[in-house]
Parts: sequence; structure tokens; C-alpha cells
Amino acid sequence: MHLQKRSSLRKRVEGEFIEEDASIHRLVEVLIKSFLRADSEYGAITDIKADVDYIYKLVKNYISNEKVDVYALKIGNCILMSKTNIGFDEVYEIIKERSYLKARRGVAEVWDDPSNRILHFLIIPIRKHFPIEYVTDSEKEKIVKILIDEYAEV
Repeated sequence: MHLQKRSSLRKRVEGEFIEEDASIHRLVEVLIKSFLRADSEYGAITDIKADVDYIYKLVKNYISNEKVDVYALKIGNCILMSKTNIGFDEVYEIIKERSYLKARRGVAEVWDDPSNRILHFLIIPIRKHFPIEYVTDSEKEKIVKILIDEYAEV
């Protein structure tokens, strides 16, 4: 999936990981703390050189253990993070005005904003929003499938 291109919607928390490095846990902690201090509601850990599933597990464990109000998703080799947005209702209304509902399952909705080539993944009960850029229609369909198959039943 081509998640390299980013707009001002998202600040990126980037890092290179070497799985054998004993400080990988510390690096994940630093990346998440950096994201929490940032003024953006959204973050991404990209360019992961190690096993992305392992890094994702570390991220999820840190979020759970530290009880931070962040939700993380793994799409391809990218880990996306979202803080709970106090303006979620306003964001949701704007999304509904400018996008069309692409998919809905369980507690999740995927909205497509084709003019900006952004999918909006919403987990309604926990008020999480993930704007995800796409380049091609086939990439968009792959992302929608991942979101619905893996994250719709939170």
C-alpha cells in the first residue's frame, strides 16, 4: 500500500527499527510519547525495517499498559495512531458532507472523499478518526478491505 504521501492532516512519527536491538521497546516508547506531545490528532510510524507485526504488538502493549487515549491500526507496513478528538462530532459532520459512505460494519464506518483521495475510517463508540490517503482505486479497495475485515468489530 502506498502510504508514503502525507498531507498536513497528519504529522508523521518516523523511525527505523532493527528487531534485534534491545532498545526497540524504548524507541517505541519515545515515538509514542513524541506523538502524544505533538499538536496533531494523528500520527504514523513508517519506514519500519523490522517485522511490522512485532512493532505493532509493542505499540498496542504500550498503549494498553500506559492507558493512553490513543488507538493504533496497522495497514501494510505502516502503523497509524489517533488520539480521541474532542471535536469528533464536528469532524464527523464535515466528513458526511464531503464524503460518501463506502462501507459500514459493526461499530466502524469507512467514508471516501474521492476529490482529496482520502478514506476516513471512523470507530464511532470510541470516537476515533483515521484519515488515510490513497493513490489508486485498487489501493483504496485494499485499504477498505483491511479496515473492515480487521478493525470493524472493535
